[in-house]
Amino acid sequence: MELRHFFALSLALIMIISAFAACGGKGDTAAVTTAAAEETAVEPVETEITSGLDPADFDGYKFHIYRHDKVYDDFRAEDLNGEALNDAMYMRMKAVEDACNVEIIRMNVSAGMRDGHTPLGSSVLAGSNDYDLCEISSYSSCNALTAGYLYDLARIENLDLSREWWDQYAVEDCTFGNSIYLTTGDISICNNQMTFCIFFNKKLAANYDLPNLYDMVKNDEWTIDNFKAFAGKMANMDTDNDGNHVNDKDDAYGIYIWDDIMMGIINASGIRCCQINAGGELELTLYSEKFVDAFNKFADYAYDKSITCAYQRNGYDADWGHIAFKEDRALFYLSHLGKATSTRDMESDFGILPLPMYDENQERYYNAIASWGSAFYSIPLNAWETEEYERAGYITQLLGFESMKTLTPAYYDITLKGKSSRDEESSEMLDLLFNTRCYDFGWYFEIGGYNEGIMNLLRAYDTGVASMYEKSLNNAEAKIMKINLQLETMREA
Repeated sequence: MELRHFFALSLALIMIISAFAACGGKGDTAAVTTAAAEETAVEPVETEITSGLDPADFDGYKFHIYRHDKVYDDFRAEDLNGEALNDAMYMRMKAVEDACNVEIIRMNVSAGMRDGHTPLGSSVLAGSNDYDLCEISSYSSCNALTAGYLYDLARIENLDLSREWWDQYAVEDCTFGNSIYLTTGDISICNNQMTFCIFFNKKLAANYDLPNLYDMVKNDEWTIDNFKAFAGKMANMDTDNDGNHVNDKDDAYGIYIWDDIMMGIINASGIRCCQINAGGELELTLYSEKFVDAFNKFADYAYDKSITCAYQRNGYDADWGHIAFKEDRALFYLSHLGKATSTRDMESDFGILPLPMYDENQERYYNAIASWGSAFYSIPLNAWETEEYERAGYITQLLGFESMKTLTPAYYDITLKGKSSRDEESSEMLDLLFNTRCYDFGWYFEIGGYNEGIMNLLRAYDTGVASMYEKSLNNAEAKIMKINLQLETMREA
């Protein structure tokens, strides 16, 4: 996420260009022009970003947010309590309520991670107009889309998704042709929490003479191969002195992983399970030699029990990797940023890194949003007239704008930079993470069951990724065809 609050250098640039143009004239003309420029020079003016919305009064309208209870609650604040994030949520909501005379009501909906759209569907099919805005898990959002429960956000005049408070990576990756049904941005911190990353223990890194890892990232040297080499320095560390090490949860390891990290590793290598093609259709793009090689590169050390503790595979508690990291028993802990705030009480210093690139020739880093626990925002296909969609768009746009002013700084600058990350360079890494994100609809739609297929390979220490892909190909292609037909029907409606 960019730090995009107050910029206005246009006037300064205009003055510079004018000065250069003056230098191209003859004799006194240049002198006069230069003198005039000096006399009339104006200091750059900081221009505050505005919502771009005309004032509106919705006469106390009750704006209902459908909030799926399986994802992070972006609207949980009921009052001010002195906690930065809570208070930012509350002030964001109150600012919108006061600005356009509405009452924002959060409606918690209990449903499974993949069933979060079902209650919404009941409302849409009944034409009851129960909800104005939805926050639904990624899996369920995609199910809502293919079920035809969502409205095309691109059709809403008051909802400008090109503005700074909308995640442009999400906008790009979620746009089907000229239509977009799902997005996110400053309105939510859920997907910030679910951004894959690597935590590293600075004490252990120093003990094993690792180079400056931040510099390696900046120099595009943070690759799968280098990551493996560093992690291997902690092979066979029998720290509990029980005479063994392999899969012993009380020993120290170079790496602690949960199995879903493999989807992040694949995306970090510049590979997508699916992408939206030039025709606005979902396309399977997973398989290639690079995909197989990236999988095997990572599996080479993920399967090495002397280096890696795959605690999910071994039946340990879901939080065991986090515990081991805080106890100095993990050099690298591969997880998501949501773990940063709960690592603040760690005694040893730690840093934050992106997932590694495939190799040094890769054009940039890619940091995926985990499919489990992430969410998208949408507006339901209600029995509304145009002006009612415009009202929903207006309020949603204002929520995004106010979130940029209050919620994002609280999360990004205070909760993460101010408390969790312990050095300036970790803060720079956070900037890099948020500015290199990607959204892979192949995972969110669960195309071909490749999510689970990849994790099952890891659980079985199996390298048969090519055969796994081929086995599910027919199912993958059939599901993609179904999705594209539904999208075409929705565009023509």
